[in-house]
Amino acid sequence: MDKGKISAQQFALIMYLYIIGTAALVQPHTLVSIAGQDAWFSVIIVGIIQLGLITLYMKLGFRYPQQTIIQYGRLLTGKWFGSAIAVVYMFYFLILTAYVLRNIGNFIGSVVLPQTPLVVNMVVILIPAIYGCFLGIEVIGRTGEILFPWAMSVFIITALLLIPKMHPGELFPMFPEGIMPSIKAGYPLVGFPSLEIAICLMLIPFVQNQQKIKKYFYITSVGTLISGTLLSLITIMVLGVDLTARSPYAVYDVAREIRIERVMERAEVIVGIIWLITSFMKLLICFYITVIATVQCFNVISYKNLVIPFSFLLLPLSLWVLRNTAELEWSGIVYPMMAVFPGFVIPAVLLIVGNFRSRNKQGSQAQTQPPSQPQSEAHLQPRPQPE
Repeated sequence: MDKGKISAQQFALIMYLYIIGTAALVQPHTLVSIAGQDAWFSVIIVGIIQLGLITLYMKLGFRYPQQTIIQYGRLLTGKWFGSAIAVVYMFYFLILTAYVLRNIGNFIGSVVLPQTPLVVNMVVILIPAIYGCFLGIEVIGRTGEILFPWAMSVFIITALLLIPKMHPGELFPMFPEGIMPSIKAGYPLVGFPSLEIAICLMLIPFVQNQQKIKKYFYITSVGTLISGTLLSLITIMVLGVDLTARSPYAVYDVAREIRIERVMERAEVIVGIIWLITSFMKLLICFYITVIATVQCFNVISYKNLVIPFSFLLLPLSLWVLRNTAELEWSGIVYPMMAVFPGFVIPAVLLIVGNFRSRNKQGSQAQTQPPSQPQSEAHLQPRPQPE
């Protein structure tokens, strides 16, 4: 088991990069294809749901601050049910890691290195993730601190350079068919990435100053909400609804519109590298937590013994979870159904069971305490008043 620790600030930064990750790259296309010009409102709806999920995770995580959900799952539900919960999370994080790896490979193969085989693209991005997993959670936290300012700087500069290309008229008419299209578009966004935030229940025990987690985590959630809303608005205003709905990587195509004569050309390459960095951070966290979950599931002594075997397992698994790019649309319907159990149902049940058991424990302790001794009659008699 890794003995490293990270600060609450590092936790918040890596969770921001984790939530943005691959979602910022592919979600505008999915949202706009369902909700049209009202896709930005879907992000706001899901952001409110995300705040509720974080509240659930914080209540559960702070009840057992030194344990992961796999450890206190066994404590609350017993050996057999707890082992089943551990296996569910182990496979969920494993499939999620393969899914993220395949998305990165598809992006590199589609827009950066189209002539390079897909497996080679995935191996190139997987090698540094393996190395980071070997180094442990402290290095992952410092990596997030280094990558976050670069990602935010490029995002802000890109948004400012795109202002002349924005056409606010693309956002109108607003809600021509009501808010139901926006609610429907929020369905895939809830599964990817909101329910995936349950991975924080594996990270909380590694945080040193845990009393600051709640504040920073809510700031992170609001930051991702603002970033996602701005990305949707900018993409729609620059590309329009039709082009955004047809583009699988709309954010990358938006950056192609940045042209400053004789000063800046091909800015989309820089933006692509930044989104590749955020996606790599998500891959690194998912890979690390998959190994930690397996260690706790089977009581392995050293997590480093599992890093290399899992790296060989991820390549064929990533080719299986998405056989081609067209299945990405289909997975947006099926994946939220799979993610709702580890992302909401299991944490909610464990919180209810934990509250119920703590109340029963308090009640039993109150019954076993000896009754207070009655006062003697001498103390009950009034004292004589002096004459």
